[in-house]
Amino acid sequence: MELTIAGVGTRLGGRWVVDSIDATPPAGRLTGLLGPNGAGKTTLLRLVAGLLVPERGAVLVGSDGLAGSSADPVAVHLLPRRARARRIALLEQESSSTVPLTVREVVALGRIPYRTLWGADTGAGAGEDPVDRALANAQAAHLADRAWSDLSGGERQRVHIARALAQQPELMLLDEPTNHLDVNAQLSVLGFVRDLGTTTVAALHDLNLAAAFCAHVLVLSKGRLAAAGHPRDVLRPDLIRDVYGVDCDVLTHPRTGRPVIAFAEEVR
Repeated sequence: MELTIAGVGTRLGGRWVVDSIDATPPAGRLTGLLGPNGAGKTTLLRLVAGLLVPERGAVLVGSDGLAGSSADPVAVHLLPRRARARRIALLEQESSSTVPLTVREVVALGRIPYRTLWGADTGAGAGEDPVDRALANAQAAHLADRAWSDLSGGERQRVHIARALAQQPELMLLDEPTNHLDVNAQLSVLGFVRDLGTTTVAALHDLNLAAAFCAHVLVLSKGRLAAAGHPRDVLRPDLIRDVYGVDCDVLTHPRTGRPVIAFAEEVR
């Protein structure tokens, strides 16, 4: 999906939490949304998802596949809710749940935008069930009959991604998908998301994970866009000092050639 963030801004509590942001995340790639706490990452994701209406500017997506549409981009917040849910999947930060669902039932929630009042799935088509396909693509098919409440953090993230894939989205938005995961699960989840080939924007706190897996990064500072581009060009010591208030050295990974950030102990 072609995504354009055009001069977007919005206020919460009278304060501009996202202010005049222009960005074009590359289609089919993983973009990291970076910045310290309070920089506006979650708010921007919700604007891109169409859950918030911008006071300035617009989030534009390609209109391909929309019934009766022209070739011109359309503003996300103007899309009908069902059409938006079919094209955009938002995975917000996980909250604990005691709802007694199996993994298959959780993933099946992603099919709600395609279901009629009588329960028929209008988007399934012939052949493989979209829930089974999503579980397989997320490498979570072996979890299908497990209770959601019994899963580990890494397993839950894969199931969340499977639920998003069941929506058959053109754009995935992830809010801190590696939060509370161990190193193995972090690498596995981000590697999987990167290789999907779906336009994806993920809010991340770990700069080294962003440097390792993202094709593009957007760095927010106090609601504004401080920098955008390939991690190699953006994640430089001066930018990190200005945005995060820490000193660092940026090295080159001996295996991948990607940036590796070594932080100094002193905090500015």
